[in-house]
Amino acid sequence: MIQWRLTRYIREEQTPHRDLLRKLKWVADRFTIQYALLWYIYLTGEASFRKLYKVYRYLSDKVIRENTVRKQLSILERKGLIKKEGDSYIALVDPRDVEDLFDRERSRAGKIGAAIKHMKMASKSLKISPGLSYYTKQVVETAQKLIKEGKRAAALDLITHTLLPLRENAILWLWHQDLFIYYEPKTRQRWRAVKSGEIAKLLKNLGFTPGITILHILGHSEASKIIHRIFQRGPYSWPWARSISYGLKQLGLLQETTNFKIQLKKLGSKIELILWNLYTKEQLCKYEINWKYEPPEPLKSRHYIVATVLGKQHVREEIEINSYSSKWRR
Repeated sequence: MIQWRLTRYIREEQTPHRDLLRKLKWVADRFTIQYALLWYIYLTGEASFRKLYKVYRYLSDKVIRENTVRKQLSILERKGLIKKEGDSYIALVDPRDVEDLFDRERSRAGKIGAAIKHMKMASKSLKISPGLSYYTKQVVETAQKLIKEGKRAAALDLITHTLLPLRENAILWLWHQDLFIYYEPKTRQRWRAVKSGEIAKLLKNLGFTPGITILHILGHSEASKIIHRIFQRGPYSWPWARSISYGLKQLGLLQETTNFKIQLKKLGSKIELILWNLYTKEQLCKYEINWKYEPPEPLKSRHYIVATVLGKQHVREEIEINSYSSKWRR
């Protein structure tokens, strides 16, 4: 099903160390040094930090500080691709399963008060910023009003870009149980996942059903006007809208999750979506939808997609803290 482009370059059997480094050098040049480190850990079974530091220095061809290597390893850990045990690291995935996370070519071709009551959350014990409470209430009440007016797509798009952490151009592809899968064309790791039982309840209360959720793009134009009206920050209205989701995350209402593999197929007027657990290979769900409009990205130019979905919103926590969560500090 998946074409492994690295199979003819790196194989699982043991290779002489010099030959292995040569192959890793190719990986680093074609993809990234981070991906080469993942391959080294995978092929050697486990690797100490000292060994990984030496490999990194060889691959980078320049003087590297230990902290630089530790940072790259921490990013791989946060992505859920490796695990630290003592002073050694082990791989949690076959690197071939996550090649798309490091593909430079693919990257270039293309990054609550009243509202919580609506979500049936006990808010008394939560330290809620007044601003977060106000804006979330505005979003939920506006979505309810849109539903009453029959503007379901606009209501879903409004929730998608506020209560969920999607940028202006991102596409919410799937809602399954408490899981939400979305695609962001401008980011390097384009597929992401978050989970929220409360947002799932809210959507059900608004009359939506789980499955493929690309309906929201049909209401994007109207939702955009509403977001600018609610937040009134000109070009910064979208980052402020998205920051609500990070406020919800601080309250435990939105959570990160594990990694997945997603498959999309365009079958005439139908679109098929299948989701697997990346580690166990268990198929989690399969949905189809009749779609008479132009398909959204990434199916706009391709009929078949297989990609890795990261369960982390940001692999660099400082981005989340400084750019989004800080807007709702008391």
